[in-house]
Amino acid sequence: MLKLLRPTALAVVILLVGVCNLPAQTYLDLQNKIEEFTLDNGMRFLVYEDHSVPVFSFTTVVSVGSSDEIRGITGISHLLEHMAFKGTSLIGTTDIKQERRAMDAEDQAFAALLAERSKGHLADPGRLTELAAAFESAKVAARQFVVSNQYGEIVEKHGGVGLNASTWTDFTQYYYSMPSNRLELWAYLEGSRMADLVLREYYTEKDGPVTEERRMRVDNSPMGRLFMEEFQNLAFQANGYRHSTIGYLSDLQNMNRQDALDYYRKHYIGPNITVAVVGDVTAQDVRRFARQYFSKVPGGTPQPVLTQEPDQLGEKRLVLQQDAQPLLLVGYKIEGINHPDWPVYQVIADILGQGRTSRLYTEAVKNQQKAVQCVSFAGYPGVRQRTLLAVLGVPAKDVTATELETLVLGQIQKLADDGVTEEELAGVKQRSRADFLRGLTSNRGLAGQLSMTQAMTGDWRNIFREVERIEAVTREDVRRVAAEIFQERNRTVAMSEKQEA
Repeated sequence: MLKLLRPTALAVVILLVGVCNLPAQTYLDLQNKIEEFTLDNGMRFLVYEDHSVPVFSFTTVVSVGSSDEIRGITGISHLLEHMAFKGTSLIGTTDIKQERRAMDAEDQAFAALLAERSKGHLADPGRLTELAAAFESAKVAARQFVVSNQYGEIVEKHGGVGLNASTWTDFTQYYYSMPSNRLELWAYLEGSRMADLVLREYYTEKDGPVTEERRMRVDNSPMGRLFMEEFQNLAFQANGYRHSTIGYLSDLQNMNRQDALDYYRKHYIGPNITVAVVGDVTAQDVRRFARQYFSKVPGGTPQPVLTQEPDQLGEKRLVLQQDAQPLLLVGYKIEGINHPDWPVYQVIADILGQGRTSRLYTEAVKNQQKAVQCVSFAGYPGVRQRTLLAVLGVPAKDVTATELETLVLGQIQKLADDGVTEEELAGVKQRSRADFLRGLTSNRGLAGQLSMTQAMTGDWRNIFREVERIEAVTREDVRRVAAEIFQERNRTVAMSEKQEA
C-alpha cells in the first residue's frame, strides 16, 4: 500500500479556493489542451493541466443509472453508489477473510428470511419473527469486522475535500478534490474501490439509509411522490424512465447482495467509465498512475438499451388527492440529447420557464399571481432516451392546480402559435454562453462537464459545440419544433389537489 503522508495546511487552504485559469476570450482553445487516452480495459481518461494552484479535481462518471434497471432491482444503481466508499479488501476491515465468512452467513440468513417472506399471506408469522431475528444477528456479526468510513477518512486526512457521489436515471458519478502531490494516492484509492469492490454493510445500508431516503424523498414528500414517482410512472410506458431512481420499496426490501454484485459486474466495466482530471497534474503522470491502478477494472462490452419508448397516442392525466399544497406537472415527449433538435428543446424550455424574465414566471407569478413558482426544463427525468420537456408549477394560495394548468397551457399554445421574438432568442443565446463559461471556472466544474458530456453524448468535444448549436437555432426552428411537440396527444398532466377534510 502507498505510504500515507500528512498534507500541509497550505495545501488544504489552496484546495478549498483553487480554480481553473480560464479566460473567457480563449475558452474555445481549451479543447486543444485536453489530453485523452484509453486503457486496454476501455476506461477513458480526460486530462486538463492547470498549474495555477497545487490542487486537482476529478469526476468519475459511470454510464449507468436507474434507466438501466429492470423490475425486481429498481433502486440498485443508487444503492451501489452508497456502497462505493465502504472500502476494499484492504480498506475498511480488520480481517477480510473472517469478514467474508460473516457476510456469507449474512447472505444465507437473508435468503432464508426472503424465502419465507415470499410466501405472502401463507407465511408463518412465528417463523418470520425467528428468521428476522437470526438475520439481525448475522448483520451484527458481520459488522464487527468493519472499520467505518476508513476510506473517507484517508481522503480527508490527506487534504481531500468534497468527497461525494450521486445517481440519476442515466449516470452515477463520484468526485472530490485533492492536493496535487496526492495524485498517486487518489489513483490508488479510486482504482482499487472499483476493481476491489467489497459490498460490506450491504443490508445495513439498504435497510437503513437507502430505505429511509426513499421515505423522506417519496413516501413522506407530497412533491416527491407526485414528481419522482407518479408522474414518471404515468408518462413512460416502456423505457427505464418509468420508475424513479430511488426505486420501489418492495425491491429495496427484497434485493440481495448477489443482485448488486451481478449488476455491478455488468455495468461497472471499462467502456462505461469516464474519468476527468483537472488541475495541477501532468497528463503523463495521470496516464502512468492510471495504468498502474485502474487496469484491474474489468473490461467488457456494454449492452445497449434496445427498448424504445413508443409514440404517445393520447393525453395521459392523473389527479392525486393529498393533504398538501397543490402542485402541477405538465410534460411533452421529446427526443434525447443526441437528437438534432435537442438545442431547440433547450431554447423553448428557457424562453417558456427559466428565470424571472421567462414567459411562465412573468405571467403566472408576476402578472396574474396564480403561482409562487413556475419553471420548465428539457430532459426530465433523463437525457439519453426519449424524455420530457416538463413544466412544474406551484399554485399560489387559494389557486387550484386546474386553474394554473389553464394558464400554463395557454402560454404553451401561444408559443406554438406565434413563435418567439428575436429578443427572446438573443437572450437565450447570451445566457447559454454565460452558463457555459461559468461551468469552466473551477476544476470541479470542468471535470464534471467533460466527463458527463462524454458519458451522455459519446464525445466530450460536444461540450464546446453546444453553444454553437444553440447559436444556430432560428425562430423557424422554434416554431417547427413547438408545433411538433406541443400537441394534446403528446401531453402528460399530473396534479395534486388539496384533500378535502
